[in-house]
Amino acid sequence: MDKRKIVKIVAKKNGMSQKDVAMIFDEIFSTMLEGLKEEGYVVLSGFGSFNVRKCAVRHRYVLSTQKVVLYPENKKVIFRVAKQFKFKADGVEEE
Repeated sequence: MDKRKIVKIVAKKNGMSQKDVAMIFDEIFSTMLEGLKEEGYVVLSGFGSFNVRKCAVRHRYVLSTQKVVLYPENKKVIFRVAKQFKFKADGVEEE
């Protein structure tokens, strides 16, 4: 399922225009990105959490050039699924 389909379904269920729903959808994700940049994490109860993690400097050997290449330290976003969401997706009722 892609963004366009999600927007269409939400608009139909709530009696809103697709343009309004798309604007809200975009605003939610831009706010999440701001939260990740400022605080380093975003938690959505019942869905999961997004965390920013630092990756250490890496050294890689490139066979074609036979040289060691240095990859600088960078950051990446990690997503962890909430237990409740995992149970619902698997079709298992939580105890």
